[in-house]
Amino acid sequence: MFNTSKLKSVRKQHATLQALPDTIHIPAIGRREEVASKPVDDATLDDLAFAVRGVEVEFNELGDRLHAIRKLYSLARQSGALGADRALDAITSNAGGR
Repeated sequence: MFNTSKLKSVRKQHATLQALPDTIHIPAIGRREEVASKPVDDATLDDLAFAVRGVEVEFNELGDRLHAIRKLYSLARQSGALGADRALDAITSNAGGR
């Protein structure tokens, strides 16, 4: 059973911790083959460090996807595409595009 009163208290005391999850996920690293889940109440500093690494990977993947979608949009607009046009069609038909 989790001691959620401590977690609730910490969330109230520190506004920046409102998004702190009840459970963290520790990625498979080294000999461990599966992602481990652990209540924040029981998390050690090492657990948090590994959880940060896992979230950073997810964050970077999401950032890369966002950048790629923005770039596709920008290239299509630069090629003269309008709202109902297909972005890839606009880019591939523009021989002088970037």
